[in-house]
Amino acid sequence: MTHPLIEQLTQARKAAQMTQADLAERAGLSRMTVQRLESGGLDPRLSTLSEMARVLGLQFQVSALPQGADTQT
Repeated sequence: MTHPLIEQLTQARKAAQMTQADLAERAGLSRMTVQRLESGGLDPRLSTLSEMARVLGLQFQVSALPQGADTQT
């Protein structure tokens, strides 16, 4: 099972009609990195996720919330 953030990036990539190779090239990554990330086989760096989001036209934000905090506000 992949993380919801990874799923969102994958959906954005597909909506943009980009292949994994397209995204990898534009983000300065290897195609294998994108493939492993999307399949749940890689624990990515924040900088990798941020760059992928930038290429896909998404805003990337990281927040630390107390456990049990309502994230659906």
